[in-house]
Amino acid sequence: MKVKIEKLIFEGFGLGHDESGKSIFVRKSVPGDIVDVEIIKDKKNYTEGIIKEIIEPSPDRIDPICPYFEKCGGCEHMNISYKNQLGFKNKIFLETFGRAKINKMPLPLIPGSNGDIYYRNSIRFFFVDGPEGIDFARHNYIYDEGLVKVEKCYLQSETANEILARLKKFINNNVPDRSLFWQLKIREGKATDEFMIEIITSGDNLPGENGIVNALKEIPTIKSIYHTVTPGKSLHNLRRRLIYGSPIIFEKIGKYKFQISPESFFQTNSLGVHTLYEKIKEFAAIEAGDNVLDLYCGTGTIGIYLSTLAKKVVGVEIVPEAVRDANDNAKINKMHNCSFINIAAEKIFKNPIIHDSRFDILIIDPPRAGLSKEIISKLSAMNYKRLVYTSCNPATFARDIKIFESFGKKLVKVQPIDMFPQTHHIECVGLIK
Repeated sequence: MKVKIEKLIFEGFGLGHDESGKSIFVRKSVPGDIVDVEIIKDKKNYTEGIIKEIIEPSPDRIDPICPYFEKCGGCEHMNISYKNQLGFKNKIFLETFGRAKINKMPLPLIPGSNGDIYYRNSIRFFFVDGPEGIDFARHNYIYDEGLVKVEKCYLQSETANEILARLKKFINNNVPDRSLFWQLKIREGKATDEFMIEIITSGDNLPGENGIVNALKEIPTIKSIYHTVTPGKSLHNLRRRLIYGSPIIFEKIGKYKFQISPESFFQTNSLGVHTLYEKIKEFAAIEAGDNVLDLYCGTGTIGIYLSTLAKKVVGVEIVPEAVRDANDNAKINKMHNCSFINIAAEKIFKNPIIHDSRFDILIIDPPRAGLSKEIISKLSAMNYKRLVYTSCNPATFARDIKIFESFGKKLVKVQPIDMFPQTHHIECVGLIK
């Protein structure tokens, strides 16, 4: 089917239409492309297809630097210059707000950092065992369960790619039984140059363990190696054991230092985090003596970053390991005005620590699903000066803003930020009064 791609839409698709006017979503396409499309999903209101042939390339199409781009699901837009990616993403954000009928023009989208490749501080690969040995793979975007073998990834550092090559070489030359290997996770402190390796197996044993450790520790920046067991090949109920080095590594954002454990959530683009946190700090406009409530605080990084002027920062997080890291991070940075409690956001309104305090500034950074109407109602009833809402999902952010407006709150300004170059993801920070 011959289709002209009209524009990019959220989730990384190019949008075209068939002869009847039905929408066709095509990944890896560029606005202005004329392509021959193979339909792989046919829904009532739209179809989803893949490019069989580029009949006429868009003037905005470029050759991707990654040889795996056409099949790998890690990137959607490496065939577009980064300057044009920013322009297309800005249009997508504006259209998202327009559909939600929000009467506030977003600020122009800005890049999180200067680097549009080699920026990821965390990435996960699958082990794939074949006749010629072990390979590493990422999700194949065409097939939900498929994998595509990769030798390197241009979103992670050269050292991380060296780790892939070294581990693959050792296992293939020294480990005859490779059936237990499932996943590899590499984490990196961009400012500290410290690496944590997590090798995940489907059985209790790590074949070739001593040799793997010896091969990897030759890279001096590897500070931590874990063996993790998941009998059911699930990322739930994992059993970890440290087999080399330190249980944690560190990252720095500005003048602050944060520990990263295997369970920690940390923003994927460390270089972009500084831009993001500075924007949150600007919108929060904390004054001496202000009390700050940080919901969905994770490992406490935002609250600690904002804590200098605040009288008190209280962080709330449902994941106990994250709360442990948050309290440790407060100690590391000698921030005695920060405390973190392990409780679900939905339950804070009955918690005496929250109920009996007055908070001047609210910081919220919820999961992609956004906030429930009940939480928005209760947050709207609180007596605060400013609420800063950070989101990685413009659609749920826009939906939640409309609900805040129904409770009498107003979006004062919103700043979209590109934290994830080459991908469809867009972060944003909004100020609500």
